[in-house]
Amino acid sequence: MKRVLLFIQYLILAIAANATGQEGDIIYIDGAQWELLGRPVCADSLLCHDLEAVLPQERSWTTANWDGFKAYWSIKQDVLYLDSIQYQLYDSVTNDRMSCYVPADTLLRVFRRHIEEGHIMCSWLTKDIRVAKGKVIYYQHMGFERNYEEEQIISIDKGIVTGKKVYHNYVIDGFSFDKVKNNAELRRLFPIHVEHYPELANAKRIVFSIKKARVNSQGILEECEVKVLKPNDNRRLATEMEGLLKAYHPWKVSFINGEFRADGIAGWALSYLLDN
Repeated sequence: MKRVLLFIQYLILAIAANATGQEGDIIYIDGAQWELLGRPVCADSLLCHDLEAVLPQERSWTTANWDGFKAYWSIKQDVLYLDSIQYQLYDSVTNDRMSCYVPADTLLRVFRRHIEEGHIMCSWLTKDIRVAKGKVIYYQHMGFERNYEEEQIISIDKGIVTGKKVYHNYVIDGFSFDKVKNNAELRRLFPIHVEHYPELANAKRIVFSIKKARVNSQGILEECEVKVLKPNDNRRLATEMEGLLKAYHPWKVSFINGEFRADGIAGWALSYLLDN
């Protein structure tokens, strides 16, 4: 029963954390500092619970760090180690925050099942971790949904590095829907022949859903899925909008971790106001 309650507790915390952008941990690889976009400590809910028990309840936290701590990691000889854990205490008199570290002997006690030659080996973790540095080139205000100029996807099997992929990400500027100033501009860029659809006579607007967009390196939209959400599911109207979208170029293109992405178009619910 205890395990079930712990699982529910951390599930609720995970949902809350994902509602806003989160600070990453810090990891050192070959002496270079990277941001670790994740929380490997919390991959084991019981281990995370044991850590929470030794952290001060009065430590500072923000909406960008619901856990109230930052972990420091390193990879040495293809082994992932936990080096230290930092938290902050707030002084209400001076309005200052003081950085503190969990004492080494306390960390060794909490992670006692994962000690190798006096160091904490991340042997509880079997998954890919993503590390990054450089300029942010894509951002969503949710969890770790952001991408940087330089990233690595590192495969971990019980704390051992088993693979690594290195990426150099970039953006090719072009058109995206967030650049549209108003509905008049939208209708000018994508002129739907409303007169061909008598069923829209009393409609105030059309809402299009745009998904599964695929662009090439020149910003040409090669594929997308368009649906009409309002006033009804009109396949003929959706096909016309799809054709207009494919005819327009160049679209904004992001090259993220080996793939071209249509960040300026994919996932949009497009509201197209009608003149009556």
